[in-house]
Amino acid sequence: MERQFEYGGYAIVARAVPSAAGGFTAMVVIADAFGEASQPSFAEEAGIAETAEAAIALAEAAAMRTIDAGQVN
Repeated sequence: MERQFEYGGYAIVARAVPSAAGGFTAMVVIADAFGEASQPSFAEEAGIAETAEAAIALAEAAAMRTIDAGQVN
C-alpha cells in the first residue's frame, strides 16, 4: 500500500511494506516536487506498525517532520 502527496514543495511517497516478522514497515521517500528528475533526496524507514494504514500514517508524519526540520536537500 502506498500514498503519494505533496508537502512543502516536495513530492512524498509513504509506503507500508509487509514485514516477514508480521506487521508493516513504514517507508518514506521524499523528492523535489519541482525538479525535472524524480531523484529521491531523502529515504528512510519510519517505524513498524500492525496495519498498513497505521504504517502509512507513521510514514506521512515522519515526512512532514523531516521537511519542517529542514533535513531534506
